[in-house]
Amino acid sequence: MDFAILGPVQVTDARRPVRLAAKARAVLGVFLLHPNTVLTRERLIASVWDDPPRSALPNLQTYLTALRRAAIEVETVPHGYRLCLGPDRLDALAFEEAVREARLEAARGEPAAANRLFARALSLWRGRPAEDVTLAATVQARIAELEERRESARLGWIDVRLRLGLYDELVSELTALVEAAPLNERLWHRLMLALHRAGRRAEALEAYRRARSVLVAELALEPGQELRELHAAVLDDGPVPAPELETVREPGWTGICLLPADIADLAGRERETRDLVTALDASDAAAGRAPVIVAVSGPPGVGKTTLAVHVAHLVRDRYPDGQLFVRLHGASASPRDPSDLLAELLRALGVDSAGVPASTEERAATYRAMIADRAVLVLLDDAAGAAQVQPLIPGTPRSAVLLTSRGPLPALPGAVTYALDVPTPAGARALLAGVAGADRVASDPEAAQAILDACGRLPIALRIAGARLATRPAWPLAELARRLADASALNELRAGHLDVRATFEASYATLSPPARHAFRLLGSVAADGVAAWTVAALAGASPYDVDGSLEELAVAGLITAGAADAAAQPRYRMHDLLRGFAGELFHAEESGERRTAALRRVAAEARARAAGAAAELPLAFAPPPPDLPARTPPCPEGGAWLAAERGVLVAVAEAAARAGLVREAAGLAYALAPFLVVRGFHDDAVRMLGTVAHAAATAGDTVTETRLRLVSADAEVDRRRAGTVADEFRHLLGRSSRAGDRHAAAYALLGVAATLEHDLGSALTAATLAAERFQELGDGHGLLSAWTEIAGIQFYLRRHDAVGVTCRLALAHLDGHSSLHRARFLRALGIACYETGRVEEAIGHYRTSLDLCRELRWETGERLSLHRLAQAEAALGRHDTAIGMLARCARMFVNAGDTRGQALISYTLGEISRWRGDERVALAHFTACLDRLDPLNEHLWSARTRDQIARSRAALR
Repeated sequence: MDFAILGPVQVTDARRPVRLAAKARAVLGVFLLHPNTVLTRERLIASVWDDPPRSALPNLQTYLTALRRAAIEVETVPHGYRLCLGPDRLDALAFEEAVREARLEAARGEPAAANRLFARALSLWRGRPAEDVTLAATVQARIAELEERRESARLGWIDVRLRLGLYDELVSELTALVEAAPLNERLWHRLMLALHRAGRRAEALEAYRRARSVLVAELALEPGQELRELHAAVLDDGPVPAPELETVREPGWTGICLLPADIADLAGRERETRDLVTALDASDAAAGRAPVIVAVSGPPGVGKTTLAVHVAHLVRDRYPDGQLFVRLHGASASPRDPSDLLAELLRALGVDSAGVPASTEERAATYRAMIADRAVLVLLDDAAGAAQVQPLIPGTPRSAVLLTSRGPLPALPGAVTYALDVPTPAGARALLAGVAGADRVASDPEAAQAILDACGRLPIALRIAGARLATRPAWPLAELARRLADASALNELRAGHLDVRATFEASYATLSPPARHAFRLLGSVAADGVAAWTVAALAGASPYDVDGSLEELAVAGLITAGAADAAAQPRYRMHDLLRGFAGELFHAEESGERRTAALRRVAAEARARAAGAAAELPLAFAPPPPDLPARTPPCPEGGAWLAAERGVLVAVAEAAARAGLVREAAGLAYALAPFLVVRGFHDDAVRMLGTVAHAAATAGDTVTETRLRLVSADAEVDRRRAGTVADEFRHLLGRSSRAGDRHAAAYALLGVAATLEHDLGSALTAATLAAERFQELGDGHGLLSAWTEIAGIQFYLRRHDAVGVTCRLALAHLDGHSSLHRARFLRALGIACYETGRVEEAIGHYRTSLDLCRELRWETGERLSLHRLAQAEAALGRHDTAIGMLARCARMFVNAGDTRGQALISYTLGEISRWRGDERVALAHFTACLDRLDPLNEHLWSARTRDQIARSRAALR
């Protein structure tokens, strides 16, 4: 299959045209304009539509499918799509290859061969590239680049034919060309030369007159030196040399360096420096195909310019013909115009102001001509976008471009992108030490760490902090750390001309009103990263409606659009200091009513989503609200979403609580708490529930406060800290009873039962009474929780038959409840079977429980079930199998920081050693178990282990 883009888009298969619908042809045109290049979905959409419709993404997928159905081999690769073609299949590549060979032949002194190759190359052009399809404005720069390469090749072909003496052929061709481009002095020069060489001296002089007339009339400029010198030679009727086959004269400058001063020792950026130096020595440059373009992006203040200047100085010897530098002011409200930038560069390269062409296109052509085939490094600082940068890129491969921008530039073809983040902790400390003094920073490591944390490792903030310390030699580091913690950190991060807030304000000022609003909203919730739904809920809009604002914020470097999260959602992250700045704006520019409305919307949306996603988990340990969804079987998608959104959901609950939205915050906290507890995020759960409970107490809502405190106390029980909440449950029981809240009192009573580890008889009585109350109230979840506690107490009382009865009763009442209850009761039933000698039956229950735990991603339950399964396998004499399971289980306990679980692994290994007849090793394992157990909270297991130690010692006497 063959393709053509130098004119109307054409596809032929065995010389038969392949027909495609208009939009599919447009998408194909984008691929043909960028062959062998990975194109993201976003870039394809931006290339096909100036104003993409809402259906752009599904439409794009449809067009890609149409191309593949036509046997056009569009590859799906990481981050996008690619169409791989060679010069034998695409006319644009064949053109480039033929022009390259023609120039080589000309340089070797073979003009006849060069003539044939140039003719072949230019015969491939059938019109303007992709002229029969409608493409977006972003693609026009690429089309203009191809056309400019055609004109450069045409001029090279003219010079070759002048060498061959084909004057008459050239006169007619050049006459038509100057009529089409009357301001092109190079074409007038070649026309005069051809006429003079053909013996048509008068016509050559007339051509000069016409050229001068049009240049003066249109540009108010006299012809350039080359044209004037030719005119003088023709007037004298002297010999006129043919132009050099190289179409650009050697510039009068050499070795120019416009780089700002380097930092002698750039601390904390060693890895990034190596990466960028390597990128500037990329294989594309070595292969001679195109100039290397390295684009460094990152948020304001991250040190892009400092790093880029440092790297540029390091590689100066690789670009001996010069190093250029211009500031593009992309982060300002008025980015510089490419035409002005080109004029600045041309003047730096020695072009007189009067000789700077008028149009951007001619300035770009002159600029490329002056640095053609030279080794020049062009450093473009603070780019606004690809359209601003494109005219400043050299046209030949020996040069390179290093550019910085606050956001990525995906529309810049062939660029190596490098996203610059804050330095590593070690790098940040080195940067602070480099400014404030290494001894100073080492004198108080804790205060230094607090400064690093407050600055979020942002280089500009660290430089300011270091500068403030350097100017106050007697100032303790702890004083600056205290100021950064006690006040807004931004108030303290100012020194001389450096000001973090001012840096952020410059980027904020460039945003459109919708993007500013979205940025302010992001300051309302102290979350590390958000998905589009969060911003949409805050704004009261759809995710599609805020997509443009998020993209604008990413381009401005105020957020980072990272990879998709565990739930396949794109996440947008913001530096801590930027979030603090956004929070200031949220409170300063949004009215109290609008702030409250935004938090109410996002809390309600978060609660609805969290409740749906957590429907596979048990309810929280409190009377359930009436509108919660029914429990469902295990759902990986819901669990993945909760895992991805955990930080945001906790932050939303806390923000809503602090804003006085108690009902909304409590609903979200209740929905989210089971996930946090089951997945082991107890600290998050306790902090969130405490914040919301405090807000409820402040608002006088004692019912909500009581229920949130019940859930929080139960989270402590789950991580085996029952003793720490015994008084809390008793207090809540008394409060609920006095208030006549029988439902909350039943949960508090069950909580009291869970804390009576030293009085199992009273614990069983309390749990049984709680179960009776839950039955009366029709609370199935509460009843299952009570039966769980009852089975545990019966186990510790060694009433294993009673455990079996309780578990079977519970298993018969599980319809409509979380599968986690089933996993828990099956494990307990397995223990009852094991302890009564029915080991094979126990293994069956353990395996089913283990499978359910894995489906639910309940790691605590998985560890416990796997440990019990290993114990049962060992009891049947399958010791090697059991030891392998215990090894896996031990790693899980270690990773979870579960010392009790590690102790029980040692206990089971002691049993296995005893069954194998090695009492001495058994004693070592039992002793290790006792050492790991907490005697205050594990007195039953401690007593059992002491019995085993005594038995081992007796056997060894």
